[in-house]
Amino acid sequence: MRRGLLLLIVLLLGHALAKGTIDPTQVIVLLNSNEPTATAVAQDFMRHRHIPAANLVTLPMPTTEAITWAQYSETILNPLRQKLLAQRFLTGKLTETTDAHGRREFIPQTGPQLQWMVTLRGVPLKIKNSGLGQGLGPIKGDHASVDSELSLIANTNLDPEGVVPNPWFGKASLKTADTEGFVRVVRLDGPQLRDVAAMLLSTWQAEANGLRGRGYVDWGGPYGEGDTWLQRTSEEITHLGFPLSKEDTPQQFLPTARADAPAFYFGWYSQKPEGLFGQATTRLAPGAIALHIHSFSATTLRDPLACWTPWLVQQGAALTFGNVDEPFLALSLRPDLLLQGLQQGLTAGEAAWYATPSLSWQGVIIGDPFYQPFAVPLDQQVARFNQHPHRLGAYAGWRAWLLKSADKANPPSLSILEDTYQQYPSLALKLALTQAQDAQGLPWTWPSLPPPAWSTEDPGLILESSLFLEKHDQIQAAQALRALIPTPR
Repeated sequence: MRRGLLLLIVLLLGHALAKGTIDPTQVIVLLNSNEPTATAVAQDFMRHRHIPAANLVTLPMPTTEAITWAQYSETILNPLRQKLLAQRFLTGKLTETTDAHGRREFIPQTGPQLQWMVTLRGVPLKIKNSGLGQGLGPIKGDHASVDSELSLIANTNLDPEGVVPNPWFGKASLKTADTEGFVRVVRLDGPQLRDVAAMLLSTWQAEANGLRGRGYVDWGGPYGEGDTWLQRTSEEITHLGFPLSKEDTPQQFLPTARADAPAFYFGWYSQKPEGLFGQATTRLAPGAIALHIHSFSATTLRDPLACWTPWLVQQGAALTFGNVDEPFLALSLRPDLLLQGLQQGLTAGEAAWYATPSLSWQGVIIGDPFYQPFAVPLDQQVARFNQHPHRLGAYAGWRAWLLKSADKANPPSLSILEDTYQQYPSLALKLALTQAQDAQGLPWTWPSLPPPAWSTEDPGLILESSLFLEKHDQIQAAQALRALIPTPR
C-alpha cells in the first residue's frame, strides 16, 4: 500500500483536513441594484461567513445575462473600481482616459486588499465578442465570462484578446507578489433565486455534518485527455473512501442506473441534460459537487433545460462549474485537480481556482467559496450516526469501512459494515454488505420478501440489487425486490 495513501486514510478517519485561508474582511459581494430581490440571499451569505456588511457593493447594471464590452466597462468595471478605490480595497489611480473597450486607465500602486469577489444572481454572466481583436489561431476573441474578466480588476488593463494564465493553477499556495493584480471570483447564481438559497443551505448543512453519499463518474467522451481527467477523478473519489459508480462507455449513465445519494457527479458529453443525471428525479445529496464537461455548459444560468450548469444547481449541487462559450478542453476546469485541492484542505473556492487554467476566458465557478466539505472528521460522522442513525449517516459508516479496506495487506473484518447495517438496514447497505461477504467467500442471506421500508429506495438501486440476486440464482428474492420498482406512467 502506498505510504501517501495510508497517510490520507489516517487523516480522513480521524482528523478534519487542514482548513483553507479565506479572510472574510478581504471578500466583497457584488449585487445588481436593478435586481434587488437577491439582497436577502447576499446578506444571509455574508452573515454566515462573517463578511462585514460594508463589503456589500451594489451597482446598477443591465439585467440581461449577455452584455457588450461598452456595457461591461461603463456599468460594472469603471464604477466598481471607483468604489473599491474609495473603500481602500484597491490602491492606485483611475484616469479619465478610456481605451477601445471603454475601460478607464487604471494604474495600481500596491497590492490590493481585495482577495475575493462573490457575484450574485443578477450580475450579468458574459461579455460578447467586440470584434476589435486581431488574434491569430483558435485562442482568440475578447468574449469572456464577466467573473473571469473581473478577476483582473486589480490589474492594469490587459489585452482582453485570448487568455491570461491563472497564477493559482496547480498551486496550493503562492507568494503575495505572484498574485498581485489578481482577484479570485466565484458566483452565487441559478435558475431561480430560491435555487441559490437552497444551494447555500445545502452547503452549510454538509459543512456542519460532513459530505456523505456516493460518487458517480462517467467517461467515454470525445477526447482522450478529458477521459484521463475523469479516470483520475474517479481514483481521487476512491482514495477519499466514497463508494463509486463508473460509466466508461460512450453513453452516459442510463436513466435506469442507481442514483442513491450522489455526493459527487462528474461526466460528459452533451450540451443539454440527459441520461440519469438529466432526470428531474435524480436529486443530489446535500453539499454535492458536480460537473458536466461541455463547451457550452453555462451559456445561460436561467434555463435549466438549455445546458448543464443551471440544471445541476436546480438539482441540488452545492458546487458546480461551466463555460459561457467555447473554452477548448485544455483551458477548462480540471476535475481531478479540483479533488486534489479539496484533499489538500483547500476550500471549495480555493480548490476551484487551483483547477482553473486561465483567466479572461469562459469559465464560471458556482458556489460558496468558503465551503469545506471535509471539515467534519469521518470518525466524528460515524459517532454521530451511532447516536442517531439515519440514511445519509449510514454512508459515513460505509465509507469508513471502504477506507480501511484500502489496506490490502490488512483487510478489516466486516464488523463496521455489519454494525452500520444493523443500525440502519437500508437496501444500499444490504447490497454493499452482501457483495462484500460474497467477495470474501462468506455465506450470506437475503430476505425472500423485502422490508416495507425498501419500497421508497432508489429504483436504480432496486434494479441493481435484483440483478445481483439473479446472478446468484436468488430468483424469488429478485422478483419480490423488482416488484418495488414503480411502474412508469
